[in-house]
Amino acid sequence: MKTEKKHIKSISCEEALKRVFDYIDEHLRGKSRAELEHHLETCRHCFDRVEFEKLLKSRLSKLKVEAQSETLRKRLDALLEQF
Repeated sequence: MKTEKKHIKSISCEEALKRVFDYIDEHLRGKSRAELEHHLETCRHCFDRVEFEKLLKSRLSKLKVEAQSETLRKRLDALLEQF
């Protein structure tokens, strides 16, 4: 497996963060997924961001909210902008 990693292109944090939601939702495949996983192995900031997003998604999915309020959406958007 080490020989495979030598051929994985390094990506920037900006590129990694563009792929985070596809990765969490398991829509990221192949080379793009391998590049992101390689980046997450070496970048603590991006790794922490992915873990935060996974936790947030998990907790939000457990909420039994019939209708999403505009206030809640704005608060979540503001929270995500801080990262």
